[in-house]
Amino acid sequence: MRRILLGGLGIALGVFANPAFAQQPHGTQPPVRAATLGRPSAVPDSYPEPDITQTGLFRNGPTTTYTPGSFGAPTPVISQPPTGGMPMIPPTSPPRLVPGGPPSVIESRGDPTGRIPGTYVPSVAPGGYDYPIGMEDPLYGCDPGTAALGRVAGTRNGWVSAELLMWWNPSSPVPPLVTTSSPQFNGILGQGDTRVLLGGSFGDTYRTGGRIGAGYWFGGGECRGVDARLFWVSPTTATFTANTAAFPLLARPFFNINGGVTTPNVGFGQSAEIVAGPGVAVGSVTAQMKSTVWGAEANYRRYLLGNANARLDGLVGYRFLNLREELTISEQFARIPGSDPTIGVPAMSGVITDSFGISNTFHGGQIGVTGTFQRGRWSLDPRATIAFGSVRQELEINGAQVLTFANGMTTTTAGGLLTVPGANIGSFSQDKFAVVPEVGVNLGWQATERLKLSVGYNFLYLSSAVRAGESIDPRLDAARVPNLLPAGAGTPLVGVVRPQPQFNTNGYTITGITFGLTYRW
Repeated sequence: MRRILLGGLGIALGVFANPAFAQQPHGTQPPVRAATLGRPSAVPDSYPEPDITQTGLFRNGPTTTYTPGSFGAPTPVISQPPTGGMPMIPPTSPPRLVPGGPPSVIESRGDPTGRIPGTYVPSVAPGGYDYPIGMEDPLYGCDPGTAALGRVAGTRNGWVSAELLMWWNPSSPVPPLVTTSSPQFNGILGQGDTRVLLGGSFGDTYRTGGRIGAGYWFGGGECRGVDARLFWVSPTTATFTANTAAFPLLARPFFNINGGVTTPNVGFGQSAEIVAGPGVAVGSVTAQMKSTVWGAEANYRRYLLGNANARLDGLVGYRFLNLREELTISEQFARIPGSDPTIGVPAMSGVITDSFGISNTFHGGQIGVTGTFQRGRWSLDPRATIAFGSVRQELEINGAQVLTFANGMTTTTAGGLLTVPGANIGSFSQDKFAVVPEVGVNLGWQATERLKLSVGYNFLYLSSAVRAGESIDPRLDAARVPNLLPAGAGTPLVGVVRPQPQFNTNGYTITGITFGLTYRW
């Protein structure tokens, strides 16, 4: 029986001995096997506490190790490090990030005793190494862009801006309004040496103004906010004056559609009203063009995407734009006693005025983008928007005559030459679809943490606008014009009423240079 028990014990030891001893090193070369197990070891701390010894690290003192017992749990034994002290063997390669998966590193460690070969074991990334961080969603994330741009100006929730505008706009097209010629041609277009003194275009093209803006970010991430801007240009007045001291004959041309009217200076087709001329009268003609432009916008602003040096925001909001012009033509004359009353207005003196006022008021919704490209203190700040909406176009046409006749009576009559009661005098309006694109770009310099200076270019366009000069109808029924013809010289045409208010629309452009500053808080 004893032999049987001893034989069974020998067989058991033979079965289990090979796997157990397979884990022990044999000589200097490790055996070939599928995997080896190294001892767990902590990562060295770059800044260790002097009184704390990390598990698995050797210091100059007793070290706890483990040796396998015969059976059962291992028994701890106290051993001394080799004579002379054995320094800890540094990792054979630096830690590196594990691609994919949770944050971790792979380290190469060696056994200080030389019994266990170096192997790679995963462990938590030590301090000083960054974990792989996923990029923020470029559509909804705000932090990547704002954090980088905040290095110069810091993160600010609000801002205000002010700009000086130096802008140009096209002058208003006008029909021929004042002519001169030799006396025998009566200033009629296409006759003899007649030339146009005022016509083609009229009005100042250069103007100055200002623009102010403000905005606010909701929260500290500069992700969602609002911004608003208001601009205006100073009203401008262009004046034209011609008198008989410089031009002996002054006339105001028009096209007469009434073929039944025949007088010395008014007939069918191209005709003219004589204001002053040799042997007839002395006088002058004055024209003034006043204009102003202003507008405003309010937008919801949303971060779209960005990187360390740039960001792009989207804009959705409301746009308002207003353009106003007023053109006034005024003539003054004093007749020479004994002159032919059939030439010119049959009065001894007088003032005749025509006035054409226009207004274009746009309301619409707009979309756009604005951005910043930062490099040190310098930045490039582009902005582009386009608005779609309706523009209300209004005409206000008036005219009057104040005349003194030979009997000394002075009368005031509605209507001038190009403005006629029952024809085009009054208020008129229409609504049209319009588009308002605006493009601007500023070059900025961060003067202080909060203050940025800039210089830039701006382009603004209104696709449909009526201008004062283009609202004039130069085609007249001469018999309808008050005091133009001698009594009984003509009969108004039946069923044909001219002049008419003209809604001739074209695009309106205003563009120029801006100088500004922006303050953030």
